[in-house]
Formats: sequence, C-alpha cells, structure tokens
Amino acid sequence: MKTALNKISIALLTIFIIISLSFLLIRIMPGNTLLNIVGQEEYYYLLDHNPEELNRISMKYGLNESLGVQYVRYLKNIITLDFGRAYSNHQPVIDNVIEASKNTLLLAIPTWLIGGLLGGILGLFSGWKPGSRFDKITTPVFIFFNTLPSNCLAILLLIIFSYNLKIFPINNMVSPGVEGMDRVLNILWHMTLPLIILIIGRTSSNFMLMKSSVSQIRKDDYLLTAQSKGLTDRGVLYKHLLINAALPYGTYLCIQLGYILSGSMIIEVIFNWKGMGTLMYKAVTARDFPTAQLCFLISAILVVTANLISNLLNIILDPRIKSESS
Repeated sequence: MKTALNKISIALLTIFIIISLSFLLIRIMPGNTLLNIVGQEEYYYLLDHNPEELNRISMKYGLNESLGVQYVRYLKNIITLDFGRAYSNHQPVIDNVIEASKNTLLLAIPTWLIGGLLGGILGLFSGWKPGSRFDKITTPVFIFFNTLPSNCLAILLLIIFSYNLKIFPINNMVSPGVEGMDRVLNILWHMTLPLIILIIGRTSSNFMLMKSSVSQIRKDDYLLTAQSKGLTDRGVLYKHLLINAALPYGTYLCIQLGYILSGSMIIEVIFNWKGMGTLMYKAVTARDFPTAQLCFLISAILVVTANLISNLLNIILDPRIKSESS
C-alpha cells in the first residue's frame, strides 16, 4: 500500500511539474507574450482593427499582473477546459483536439490491440522454441521491420500500393462528397494502409520484447523442475512460463497506452490523417501556441498516467513487490 501511494504521489507531482513547465514555456520565450498567445497574424490584425479585443485577452490571461496571478488564472483555465482559440480556424482549441483525438484513436486502438495480440503470441512461440523453423522465419522478419524506420516503410508502401498499383488512396481520411454508409467504408479504405504500417511496427517491437522475456524465463530452475516432474511442454508453457512472461509484457502494453495519441505522428503526417499527430505537427510549424500547448499537456499527462497504471499493476500482480513494500 505504501509503495502504491508513493507511485501515485510521484505521478501527481510529475503532472504538476508538467503543467507548470507548460505555463512557463510560453512566458519565457523571447518577444511579446500576448503575441505568442494569439499568434503573429491575429495580433497585428487586432492591433489595427480591434485593440479592445487584445486588451480583453490580456486581462483574461492576467498578463499585466504578476506571474503568481497569471499562474492561478492558468490553472483555472485548465480546470474549466478553456485553452483559448486555435490560430488556424479560430475554433476553441479543446474542440479541435477532441476531434483530432477521435481520428487518431481510429488508428491507435486497432494498432494497440492487434499489435499486442500478434506480437505476444508470435514472440511467445518463437522464444519457447529458439532455433526452430518458426523462430528462424519470424525473428529475422521482425528484426528487419523493428529496425526499419516507420517513415521509410510508409513511403515505400505508399509508392507501391498507392502510386503504382492504385489499390489505396494516397492521403486524407475520406474522399470529398461521400456521405452515409459509403463514408464509413471510404474511411476504412483510407485507413487500411496506415493501419497496416502501424500494426507491422507495433507487432515487431512487441514480438522482440516477448521473445526476449520468454527466452530468459525458460532457463529458470522452476521450469526445469516442472519438466523433470513429467509435465508436458504444453503444460510448462501455459501453466508456468506464460504467466511469468505476461507480467513484463503487460507492463509494456500499459506504457504503450501513454503514447496512444502521439505515437503515430509521422504516419499521420505522411498520409495527411487528421489526428493528434498531424494537429501537433501543424501547430508547432505554424507557431500555434495554444494548440501546441494543449497537445503537449495531453501527451505528457497520458505518458505519466500510463506509467502509473503499469507500476500499480506490477504491485498488484508481482508478489515480490508486495513483500518488499510490506
């Protein structure tokens, strides 16, 4: 219990530090803070046509007040989900982020589920029988894909299947003018190629982790003892080895959840998939500070939360940690 409380306290402190750094980041940047908040183009437009609006924004963020007052207002805005308006479409930043998150989850959830399942199963059997025909086939394949940058694989498959064979669309999420059920099918068609690329990458890394974990555990004395007592290979695999290999693998999958909204940025940008990765990339390149700030906050907090969940699961499932904490 003490160990769990310590982990939770550290996670909350880390989130507090992240929020504070996000507040300071935009205020220690060179130049006019108000210009950084509203954007250069919008700032000079309002300066010429509506200076009262600039004064209102300045008062809203307390820019004429001390940093302490500004920080309190910043925390209040976070609690009320008021992150300002995006430079690109002048819509509330939170609305743009929610819409982009939905699009990212269309790719991220199937990638996490399928990649976790395939990588775990294939890595389990490959690690259990090293040097077998199955291992000799799967291991070089997944080592290759694990070392190949995702952007290179994406461009290669894009050239083959989109430009040359015309099987998949080149980019975007949906074709213009498509409505109803046809729109759903059209989105599925557009997401197939980026989803395949993401699943290949996720399966490869999961395969390598599971295989490494199984290869180490299969040498432990308790497995040799179980085999010497006449337990079949299948019994040893499913009753002993799988349970112990699942703990580090499950922890790794929990950590992957922390990157569920930001882990596919490169693929989203290449395929112009309107998700969180593309939103974050465009916000940074366009100096859209309110949007970039919220994307940074969400991504960082998700990573901290996922690490906390994995630590708590370890405490619950691993008796060695329980005994140490007691």
